[in-house]
Order: sequence, then structure tokens, then C-alpha cells
Amino acid sequence: MKSFLKNVLSPLEPLLESMNSAGDWFTREHHRFTITGLSRSGKSMLFTSLMTILKYRSEQQYQCLPLLKYLPMELVDSMWLEPIDDFPLFPIDEHTASLEAGNWPRPTENVYGFKMVVRLKQTHQLKRYLFPHTHVVFEFIDYPGEWITDLPMLGREYAQWSDSALAQQMTDPQRFYAQAWHALLERVDFDAEPTPEAMQTLTEGYREYLLNAKKAGIAMLQPGSFLLDGSGFNWRESGFTPLPAKITSDITHPWTKAFTRNFTLFQKEWLQPLRKSTFREADRQIILIDLFEGLNHSKQHLAQLKETLSHLADVFVYGEPDWFSKHVLRKNEIGRVAFVATKTDLVPESEKQHLLSLLKDVSGGATAKLARDGVDFEHFLVSAMQVTDEGSKPASLRYTNKHKQYVEVQFEPVPDAIKAMSADEHYPALKPPVPADYLPRMLNGRGLDKLLQFLLHRNG
Repeated sequence: MKSFLKNVLSPLEPLLESMNSAGDWFTREHHRFTITGLSRSGKSMLFTSLMTILKYRSEQQYQCLPLLKYLPMELVDSMWLEPIDDFPLFPIDEHTASLEAGNWPRPTENVYGFKMVVRLKQTHQLKRYLFPHTHVVFEFIDYPGEWITDLPMLGREYAQWSDSALAQQMTDPQRFYAQAWHALLERVDFDAEPTPEAMQTLTEGYREYLLNAKKAGIAMLQPGSFLLDGSGFNWRESGFTPLPAKITSDITHPWTKAFTRNFTLFQKEWLQPLRKSTFREADRQIILIDLFEGLNHSKQHLAQLKETLSHLADVFVYGEPDWFSKHVLRKNEIGRVAFVATKTDLVPESEKQHLLSLLKDVSGGATAKLARDGVDFEHFLVSAMQVTDEGSKPASLRYTNKHKQYVEVQFEPVPDAIKAMSADEHYPALKPPVPADYLPRMLNGRGLDKLLQFLLHRNG
């Protein structure tokens, strides 16, 4: 059979060689993922865990990701990382060193990209002769969560954004943290000219509010880019803030004109290039959600998280492109979305169903829009590292605390919806240190196999 194939296909060898020299276009299957996660949602740790797990799975034949049928371990020949364009490579070595030193990886404050290439062995005899290997290529981009909340500002004028931002700050939970900022607004003499010094004073006061609100777990903060000095936009020279409606309603007012100019500059010089270069076309999307941040604060925090996710669903292009558009024209739309609750090893198994119900509730506004557009979506509970162990009772967990004591904690029921929480209720969240045996615990992280299985599934 082999000699027969060779004789029949030998006239095609020059064509096959030219195809190989063209960069094995036909032997590569591309999956371009956009990982969307707000600040502190666990993106960096998820990347670190994913890269480590796939490395050990392919190189060490470690039996992780048992439910991932679309990348059978026995068919993986090798795996390696490549850079994407001019993006710096994700700092996996730095993050691994942090874990080794007992520290959680630092949050992302810059954009990183990497291409993970998985080389598969071919099994079908004809395919094996034509294309001995198939390369499955995953493209990932990691970026600060603060950038995500800024993208909806592209579709707004300054006065619209200003009125909306102030209205949001007048409701809980933001109202409490905005008190000093609102007091500053009331002290400003808007009859005076908006000098650079006066504008910077106002911008610094607004940024101080953003920083305090972020520490308190507020999700919807704009512009989030002002929180990162390395974001690429000089907020000190070209910053802006919301202004009272009596000012923004007058388009000829000097303060309105000044902040409109800076707001437009922010859109053109920062947000538009950012969306084009970083939030590029993708066919799959992972939306990471840290429910514990909201549970640990209040019902209002969860409600605002739900609103934030609903707004973000308007930012990306959704739909399932046909084969010709995707493979020939190379056009991508997001056709499959995974809503992922992270750090789910922080609750006992008996509460996982409630946590999943809460995830569905918090993402309800976004999923309603996806359903309207006919986009497939699913919800997942994931832990990038299993830092807790099963307790002696159904609603308990064991873990090693910062004093290196192996302790057991009992849990109250997790609310299964936002409305199930009372206004003054909060759910204490564990904050375990990095365990000494972090590597096997990372390799035994839960939920990543089901997540990848869903994302790699082909429609039809």
C-alpha cells in the first residue's frame, strides 16, 4: 500500500514541496483566542497554568486534562511557543519563579502575546504521506483588565460618557468611594479658565477615586487606562474627568471644550489603535469572572459586575463565519464564548452548583445578547491551581494558611443568584498563600479540560 501511494503521488512531490515552502498553510489549524477578564480575574495565573499543563502533558506525558478528547495525548508529537508579531512573549519563567518563591504572579500591566504550536502525528495513511504532521496553533493575548472597560468609550461622545459616569457614581457601591472626588468637583470654580494646572489637579483627584474604588473591588471604572502608568496614554498631560451636567450641556463652555478635546484624543490616539492591534479578530472568547470579589464585598458589587459584562458584550464582533470566510478570506468572528468563574477551588464541592448558578446570573445580560446573535456559549468553573483539599465535612475545605498551618474551614451556603443576597451581606473569601507543592497542584487544576474541549469543538 505504501509503495502504491508513493507511485501514485510522486508526480505531486514538486507541488507538495512548494506547499511546504509556503509555510505549511494547509497543515495548520488556527485557533485565535481572546481572553477577556477584568482586573484581578486571574488571567495571568490561568495563562501560567495552561502553559505549564500543556508542556507537561506533551513532554512528560503527564496524565492531565483527561477529558480533552480533541487533543489526544498519544497523538501529540511536541509543543513549543512562538512570539506573535511584535508582542513581548508572556513571562512564563518570571511567573514560575514567583510561584517558586511563594508569591502569586503579578497582575498584568502590559500586553503580552504568545503562539502555542502543538504538533500532532497523522494517523490516516493518505494524510500521513501528504502531511506527516498537523500543527494546531493557539494564539493568546494577555492584556491588563483595565483596558477592557475602556473599549465601550469608543462609541460615545464626551458629554454622554461624562453624564453616564457621574450617574453611576451616585449609586451604590460607587457613591461611598466617590465622596472625596465629588467634594473636589464642588470646590472647582468652573467660571475660571481651564488652565493645564487646574485640569491636572482635577484629573489627579479623579484618578485617586479610581484607585480607591479599584482596591474596593469596583469593576466598572473608566478610564481604567489611567490606573496604569505604562498604558501608553499620558493622562497627566491629556487627562479628563466627568463634569457636572450644567457644564457638559453647554458645548461652548471652555471646560467642556477642553475635556472634549482630550477625550477625543484618548479615543483616537489610544483606544482605536489599541482595539486594532491588541483586541484583534478572534474566533473563540474566554471571559474570566472573579465572583469572589463581588461576594466578598456586597450584593451591589455583583450587580455592577453584571452590568459591566453586559456592556462588554457590545464591544466584540460575534457570529459564526462560514468555511470560505474563515479559511480563505481569513475573516474571524467570535463564534463560541466561554464564561469562566475562576478560583473555584475556594469553595467546597457541595457549593459548586450554587456558584455555577450565580455565574449564569451575573453573565445573564451578556448571554442574552449572545443568544440574540445565535452565538454558542457555555459556563465553566475553573481553578488554575487546586490550592485546597476536601474537608472532613460536606461544606468544609482544608488548606495551608500563611502560618504554614493545615487548617479546616466551614462554609455557609453560596448564594445562587444576586437577589439571594441581602443588601448588607457579604461572603468571606479565602486568600490562601502559594502552596509549597504548587506544581502538582497546578497540574491538577480543575475544569481546563472541559473548557478547552468546548472551545475546540467544531460546529456541524
